[in-house]
Amino acid sequence: MNWIRDLSIHYKVNGVLISLLLLLSLVIGALVYHNTTNLLNQQTEKRGAEIGYSLAALSSDDILLDNRYALFERISKTKDTTEGIRYILMTDFAGNILAHTFSGQIPKGLFPANILSSSLNQPAGYHVTRFDSNEGEILDVLVPIENGAIGYVRVGMSTKFIHQLINKAFWEFALAIFLVCLLAAFLATRLANYLIQPLLKLTSAARQIRRGNYPILPNAHGNDEVGNLASVFNEMACSLNAKERENTKLVNALREKEALRTVLLTKLFTVQEEERKRISRELHDETGQSMVSLIAYMKLLSSSTNDPKQKELLLHARDVTAKALSGLRNIAVELRPPVLDDLGITAAMEKYINNFREQTNLAVTFIQPEDRLMISSQSALALYRILQESLTNILKHAKATQVDIALIKTEQSLTLTICDNGQGIKQADLKKFQQKNHLGLYGMRERAELLGGSFTITSSTCGSIIQVVLPLE
Repeated sequence: MNWIRDLSIHYKVNGVLISLLLLLSLVIGALVYHNTTNLLNQQTEKRGAEIGYSLAALSSDDILLDNRYALFERISKTKDTTEGIRYILMTDFAGNILAHTFSGQIPKGLFPANILSSSLNQPAGYHVTRFDSNEGEILDVLVPIENGAIGYVRVGMSTKFIHQLINKAFWEFALAIFLVCLLAAFLATRLANYLIQPLLKLTSAARQIRRGNYPILPNAHGNDEVGNLASVFNEMACSLNAKERENTKLVNALREKEALRTVLLTKLFTVQEEERKRISRELHDETGQSMVSLIAYMKLLSSSTNDPKQKELLLHARDVTAKALSGLRNIAVELRPPVLDDLGITAAMEKYINNFREQTNLAVTFIQPEDRLMISSQSALALYRILQESLTNILKHAKATQVDIALIKTEQSLTLTICDNGQGIKQADLKKFQQKNHLGLYGMRERAELLGGSFTITSSTCGSIIQVVLPLE
């Protein structure tokens, strides 16, 4: 029945009114048909009885005189001049047929034995017997002559003309019902349009408001339900318009703050990288050179002394200094790898992954594009820092034994995917980190989003997957 709910109110109103009208017409028609049929049958019976009494009063002397010709003439004339009479038949008191209006013999089976025999035992009043024939129902009206002492008159009244009258009346009634239904449909259409037009205007106004066109307001006429609905709708639209203006101001202010935040973050990352580059250069150029000079002085001192203990101490100090110099150079490279500017992102990532593999003994695989990537320095630096932070987090927290890294280039984007087989991050912890803007995750996400990309992290008990997608310029 869902299709009924989907119909327009126009069809619903028309359907309800016409259905009620048809139902009422069927009930009234059935009652009228039943009552009319009974009334006409009663009138036919009375008419047949009146004809029978009239013939009985006129025919008593002819029966006594056995004037059958007069009897035949009288009943034939009565049958021919009276509509609805199928036959007339006269019998004596013993039930012997004296005259009838049939053209030949009386049809066999027309009068069963019980009907013929009943004529001998009738009271003073008339008696009606109903039976079916090939011409329809027959009302056989039995009227006694002189209380049955002389004979009986049987008048067969046909109900065919009754059904003809009823059928004619039925078709006239059906035509009237059809005209009334047309009038009801017209009035229902006018009523539905009267009810629907304000609703259609409200619907059109709602669509305009959904598009942001708030000044379009329907007119509220009258104090009925539809008028009250239009008034409430206008109040709601005005309230929404005020809220929309307020939200627009808030959104504009938020956009300005977001733009300012983006500028500040960009400057922050730029300053951070510049500071890293300066520290890396100072460590490499000044501190590194000083330590190289120190190693040279120790070597010179160890070769000029003859004391074995002093020589051993100088050599040991030289080795410690050389080891510190190596660590210092690694720190300088991690702060700002020269290979990133010289050979590009792929070579820098590969070198960092090799050093990470050697220092941690983790199984790390790296899939890279065959061709050299030509991307902006900002994108290259962002991918490199995200790789550094991801591997550091894996080493500290994941307890993984395998890390798979893939750098895939498409026509429109560059995707970095880092997968590990560690214990993963619990969903509650991940949500907590996101709410608190955990520095590592927050920094990786901000680096990607500042360049118009996306950063996603999914985690389960089987490990974590970090995916960074940056658009290609």
